[in-house]
Amino acid sequence: MNFTALDYSFLAIVLMVLLGITVYSRRYVRGVTDFLAADRLAGRYLLTVAGGFYGTVGLVANWEMIYATGLPPQWWGMMNLPIGLFLALTGFIVYRFRQTRALTLAQFFEERYSRRFRCYAGILCWASGILNFGVFPFVTGNLIVFFLGLPPEFVFLGVTLKTFWVTMFCYLAFATYIACAGGQITIMITDFLQGAMLMLIFAVLVIYLLGIYSWEEIVSGLMLGGADGESSMINPFAGSSNKDFDIWYFLIGLFGAIYNTRSWQGNSGYNAAARTPHEAVVAGVIGNWRMIVSTICIILIPLAAFAVLHLPEYAATAEPIRNAIDNLGDPVLKTQMTVPLFLKYTLPSGLLGLFAAVIFGCAISCDDTYVHAWGSIFIQDVVLPIRKRPFKTPGNHLLALRLSIVGVALFGFIFSILFPMKGYIFMFFALTGAIYLGGAGAVIIGGLYWKRGTTAAAWCALSVGTAIGFGGICIQQAWPALLGSLMRSWPDWEILQSFPEEFPVNGQWIYFYAMIASTVCYIAVSLLGPRRVFNLDRLLHRGQYVVAADQVGGAGGNRQDVRGDKERFSLKRFLGITSEFTRFERFIFYGTFAWLMGWWLVFVAGVAVNFIQPLSDRFWSGFWYVYILLSVGLGILCTIWIFAGGLRDALQLFRDLRTSRNDCRDDGFVRQNEESAE
Repeated sequence: MNFTALDYSFLAIVLMVLLGITVYSRRYVRGVTDFLAADRLAGRYLLTVAGGFYGTVGLVANWEMIYATGLPPQWWGMMNLPIGLFLALTGFIVYRFRQTRALTLAQFFEERYSRRFRCYAGILCWASGILNFGVFPFVTGNLIVFFLGLPPEFVFLGVTLKTFWVTMFCYLAFATYIACAGGQITIMITDFLQGAMLMLIFAVLVIYLLGIYSWEEIVSGLMLGGADGESSMINPFAGSSNKDFDIWYFLIGLFGAIYNTRSWQGNSGYNAAARTPHEAVVAGVIGNWRMIVSTICIILIPLAAFAVLHLPEYAATAEPIRNAIDNLGDPVLKTQMTVPLFLKYTLPSGLLGLFAAVIFGCAISCDDTYVHAWGSIFIQDVVLPIRKRPFKTPGNHLLALRLSIVGVALFGFIFSILFPMKGYIFMFFALTGAIYLGGAGAVIIGGLYWKRGTTAAAWCALSVGTAIGFGGICIQQAWPALLGSLMRSWPDWEILQSFPEEFPVNGQWIYFYAMIASTVCYIAVSLLGPRRVFNLDRLLHRGQYVVAADQVGGAGGNRQDVRGDKERFSLKRFLGITSEFTRFERFIFYGTFAWLMGWWLVFVAGVAVNFIQPLSDRFWSGFWYVYILLSVGLGILCTIWIFAGGLRDALQLFRDLRTSRNDCRDDGFVRQNEESAE
């Protein structure tokens, strides 16, 4: 299907609205706190809608995985539900980090450990982050080219240029302008508009896909994916159709979800932007409802693509798609662009333009957040600690932040041109993330929850995690050359002969080994070294250090830790519901608990029943159909509710910013650092 004037008009309207909102919002930036965290005035719905959507690279990565594996990953992902529920309802890490009032994670590291450790952690976090971000423009630029049907190359002034270079530059320039214009304020408002648009468009696409492709046809196509008899794209117990995304991938992800809660700083501005710690917790709970329709749409699209490209009755429809895929040449691009090209050739006019708006919306909303985050982290957590003094004026500080943001965007542009992308996107994310995430979780959890954790332990844990993560990425990239040297030295070593193309340990396992090693190091060094007791009340602004603006519900409203009191157990107590919570908030918490635990009990029952009597593919076909219909029905209702709340919060943010008074000293520089943990 070719783009029409109607389709292009959707794109033009979206970009014009985003540009107008950016120009309007920038007037509210009067200080560093505004630029970094919207002066900590964001409401729960605004945080939920704006801060948690997939970027374009996330969409492509999920489509790539689901097209290769089918539905089983969705089943094994259910084992994580109790963990996600625990993290959301209890506010694990989220509540305490907001209590610190730190603008970045590494600022908390300085307050908890030392300034030198802040600088060290900031460098590692920034390096890991920009490497991770480096492939975003590559994936997005190519997606725009192939989805819009642009020529792969063109001649300009006698020079042949790749079209995806231009698309990368243009969309990155737009995202960078949003980030530089008003920082977290413009990012949050424009991302809210894009997030709201995406929720509505995803709902429309789900209805369209279920109307055009019957569930029986989709299942018939998936059956062909498991035709070898040793795997299935429907039955999760029949074996994975892709070795990289087996059950261990999700078990490691389960452990990492707890270990690295709020460790990744790609959206650091949102982590600090909540109006109160309580507001941050409620936003996390509401996030479970926001993504229902979007998740189902992201699942359905590659399933429909697989059916169309494999069923004989769709041979005529599949032919131009297959031809377009074959013309790509690069095997990595073929896997990444299969699903987008399916959409390009099957969506009707109108929906084609709406989905193009989704692509641009996801690209801009993700990348403006990332360039803002990594640019800010470089200044706040590398430059400031090295300077050992704040900037002379807020204007100088803001200029440095903006220049750093532009630098991150330029790095992403150049890296995407030069770096040869290999393997699955999620595996690249696991490898680059392991450089920092391998050790960060132990340092964060120990710093917020254990007063015995020491600075020496933090140094050791983060260093060990980085060594394992960085070593893994180097070995993976150099494996073909390294294998040749090893084979010459040990020609009869059978294990080397078994892995002629890829390093035998994938990115997810490297990530797991890094987490375990760093945790052991943190605990051991803290216990074996000099005994130190850190004042957590001062760090978390509790007791005599309380900050009135962070309280909800008056005196006693602040969530306190349960420290050995003898209050009788109750569900309310277990979920962390305190006097901060209104009746409606309690309803949301209980509803979230019932919905997620209900599906987890279904997972447990399915595992138990299948152990006794294996379930047939026919059963699994019916199960997935019911799962999708229930999710779609509830998800559409939640989309309307959350959109209305987000609009209210966005308007309230502007009202609050008009009357807020910035403290020029609240700029992320720790002026009275007590090295009590040394």
